[in-house]
Amino acid sequence: MRKFIILISLAFVFYLPLSGQDERYPTFRDTAAVYEDLFGIREPLNLTLKFNLKEFQKTKRKEEYHPAVLTCQVSDSFQVTHNVRIRARGEIRQQICITPPIWLNIRHAGIEAQDLTDIIKMKMVVRCKSSNTYESYVLKEYLVYQIWNLLSPYGFNTRLVKLKIIDTGRKNKEREDWAFIIEPEDMMAQRNNCMSIKSDRLSLKTVNREWMDKVAYFSYMVGQADYSVTGRHNLKILTPKEYGPTGFIPVPYDFDYCGLVNAEYAVPGDNLGITSVTERYYLGACRSEAVHQKTIDWLASFREEIINMIMDFEYLPERERVSVINYIESYYKESESRGFIDRHITPSCR
Repeated sequence: MRKFIILISLAFVFYLPLSGQDERYPTFRDTAAVYEDLFGIREPLNLTLKFNLKEFQKTKRKEEYHPAVLTCQVSDSFQVTHNVRIRARGEIRQQICITPPIWLNIRHAGIEAQDLTDIIKMKMVVRCKSSNTYESYVLKEYLVYQIWNLLSPYGFNTRLVKLKIIDTGRKNKEREDWAFIIEPEDMMAQRNNCMSIKSDRLSLKTVNREWMDKVAYFSYMVGQADYSVTGRHNLKILTPKEYGPTGFIPVPYDFDYCGLVNAEYAVPGDNLGITSVTERYYLGACRSEAVHQKTIDWLASFREEIINMIMDFEYLPERERVSVINYIESYYKESESRGFIDRHITPSCR
């Protein structure tokens, strides 16, 4: 796993010695290790963002950047801090969220990490509204990313964050929420020895058949009916730099509209003929029954691993975990039923 040395400047590193220990100052190795293997570690990252949240919320639809101070609390005695810039992102969530997702811009942060030379910004998903229900949305969307990462190397790595926000616009009022950060697209592509394709004119016929089928069945399982190859809507497209799968590789992302999350603001597309995002709708290509069954069997081979991962996700209350598992299990039971392909896949395949 690559070292991810982010937002670190020795001028902004603080060390508070523990009682009874000799005072020492952090070395470059100490600061570098803070973000090493950022997306490979399962424990949540403890971050603090200090900025004018009031002004950020007021101008969220203008997509203006705001200055912020980001601090990673490594331990009671060690933290790293740096100046960054943030702005709102997410077409729908900018409109409906009190606090929409964030672009964390590190372009001028003075980072001296080789892996981040070309990295400008990184996505952070935060709680949309203040109710506890919206906290569960963050955790469940994070889980969807984790499920896809079990199935494919071609996916965005994520890291759960215990986030403290200090609002300088409201006398440094504090709040703590769950959030998660998403691996930058260029890093994800590089990790897979691929390049990102920016064309919006692609179609189902131009992407790798096997991986498109896998994305389609995964999306059907989690209730994601809000994606498209054309326009790259909630899909990134990769192409291998050297040897690899034939055709472009689709990579799904942005899962807040899927049935597994079941956000109260999520509504299905008007042309789908379903009334709730929890209703599954297949958007993949039409294939022979044998090809469909091959993909169904592939997804079935991950059943136990997916269920165990969800059950072990301690940060989501047990009641919510059971609900997520029931939703996943409903797909598996449906996919095992006689006539599943004819009744649920063929009518809507493209």
